[in-house]
Amino acid sequence: MTSPAIPESSLPTRQQLRDLHDFIDGQAYAALGPVIRIPGATHPLRDEQRAVVSNAVNAVFAASQHLYQALWHHLGQDQPDAAAHASWVALQALATPGETHPDLPDHLHPLLNPTPHQNP
Repeated sequence: MTSPAIPESSLPTRQQLRDLHDFIDGQAYAALGPVIRIPGATHPLRDEQRAVVSNAVNAVFAASQHLYQALWHHLGQDQPDAAAHASWVALQALATPGETHPDLPDHLHPLLNPTPHQNP
């Protein structure tokens, strides 16, 4: 049994890739706010909750960096392979929860909300 083909969206430019990666990392960094402990202040999260948030944010950082690097190397190729497109789809999925965030640069909105292709 074969899996259905994944439609290949066009890949971003290197600048779009950089900007999207920066946006994802910025959102992950913002999520660290509840983890930061201020000396003398009561912390709203228990230690185990802080650890879970910290681990999740670190996972986003790591995934974002891996996908960014994998895709960066493919962007210079004349015919990027399926791995490039898979990396791009994964990076888009990582960024999609922030598609309505006011800090998402306008030129990145079409990358997260591509126009669906109509079948003839």
